[in-house]
Amino acid sequence: MTTNVSRRDLFKFGGLAALGVAGAAGLAGCGQPRVSNGASGEAALASTGGNGPAFLNAPEPITEFAETHDFDVVVVGAGESGLSAVHTALEAGARVACVQNINAAQTTGNMAASIDLSQTDEAAVQACVSFINWKSDYRSNRDLVNIWAHHSQEALAWWADEAAQGGVESKPHEAVLTYNGYDIHLHANTYFHVEGNHNAAATVIAERLAAAGAEFFYNMPCVQLQAADGAVTGAICQDADGAHHLFTAAKGVILACGDYSSNTEMLEYYAPDTKGFSLFTDFRDGSALCAGMWAGAIMTPHTHTKMIHGEPAAVRLEMPFLFVDQEGNRFMDETCCRMGYMNNFARPYLAKAGFEDSTAAKFFSLVPANWEDYYEDWKAESPYDISQYNGDNKVDPEKWISADTIEGLAEAMNAYAAENQWNLTNIDPAALAETVNRYNELCAAGRDEDFGKSAKYLVPIEGGPYYAIPRGSNKLPAILGGLVVDGNHQCLNGEFEPIQGLYAVGNASGQFFGGVDYPMDIEGLSIGRAITSGYYTGKLVAGL
Repeated sequence: MTTNVSRRDLFKFGGLAALGVAGAAGLAGCGQPRVSNGASGEAALASTGGNGPAFLNAPEPITEFAETHDFDVVVVGAGESGLSAVHTALEAGARVACVQNINAAQTTGNMAASIDLSQTDEAAVQACVSFINWKSDYRSNRDLVNIWAHHSQEALAWWADEAAQGGVESKPHEAVLTYNGYDIHLHANTYFHVEGNHNAAATVIAERLAAAGAEFFYNMPCVQLQAADGAVTGAICQDADGAHHLFTAAKGVILACGDYSSNTEMLEYYAPDTKGFSLFTDFRDGSALCAGMWAGAIMTPHTHTKMIHGEPAAVRLEMPFLFVDQEGNRFMDETCCRMGYMNNFARPYLAKAGFEDSTAAKFFSLVPANWEDYYEDWKAESPYDISQYNGDNKVDPEKWISADTIEGLAEAMNAYAAENQWNLTNIDPAALAETVNRYNELCAAGRDEDFGKSAKYLVPIEGGPYYAIPRGSNKLPAILGGLVVDGNHQCLNGEFEPIQGLYAVGNASGQFFGGVDYPMDIEGLSIGRAITSGYYTGKLVAGL
């Protein structure tokens, strides 16, 4: 596996601007500890006598500190959820510290979703909660989804206003989701148009929170939690020189540390179906999550929801035409065309490549020239499956691969793959023509003898010009499965009892999502949930 976004790459996102933090040289020696002993898979299990992986082994408690810092609320992590928790805790009058394992506030993504409660009644709100639970294979904690549903409008309004006052304007996106006969009015903040995207907003918000009195400690990863009589009383962090600092928390510690998507051992254990995908960062190592588990918190049951998006939004078209692999062969019933779920079909190809080449997860969608003729009818019949938008951004066929013949299209697909370093693509023009001919025969017969796709979706690829859309993703930007929390975002122990003084929000918390893949039906739901959970919990903890 390879790392795609490093600490150094954060410069590109504007994540190291201002904030009064140390220079870039500090990143190389940030002193972030390894969570594990380097063993993986069976070796990790063996090292603990077969009872669990090595990263669950609690180290000896750290008791000597270079310095002690006293606060009411300590927030671990300066992403969307952490910054939101800092804001509401500070606004409630608490003394707030935010400790961050890297040298900047850092987020990813482009959109954050909320419910417009001025247009959505309570029945529709509850329908939305039920919709999210359905899309999460009925593994959601309804109380947590209700927190997002009822507080997201206020939380995201604050985020957009705070970022705008720092010079980063959001472009609003409005949408209506209809479920169980109820219209759910959605609003999203979008930052597609801003260099650095959502991270640009986070950067200026962190600046403003620091100016308002919150204290940020960068290059200060949380390595343990301090506990007394079963209650968490502080966070123990390690500075760039390896010295330990104790941050006491009179009211509580809020883990807003994000996920573990750059820790291969944790991925193998909690999300084995991510094997073969490339890592998006090298700093979401799960160390603070492990600190929470060492303090008694439990992790969401396997397997965790993964966020593996497709190719760039400009080429996003979710319509069930003909899908072919990197050798030009049809491989599925294309009815499952949603970007968030397509990665399940990639695993045999990743395995064939020995899990050594993440581009094995790529494939193509072949689209006829008259594709738009089918969009409205298909969308009306299957509103949760059909799409040609990402936010307000509509697909642009000018950016698709095109040719006047199928054979010419095969050559163009090979050229695209070579340019974009898809290392395994090798489409024989004659073989692709044979695949298309077979598919067109099935379309003419109105019965799919190969995969059983519904007759309404059997549209031939004929007449030209012919289009191919690059699909699939080889990158893993996030895992949506964290520590189990109750309806107050308070962490639970193995007896499902709340741990005094310990809370988790955003991707550090579960169970909001629960399916194998992240559902794309409410665009921006992950970031919206992160902002809202932090916003809600910061105020709650400060009020204790």
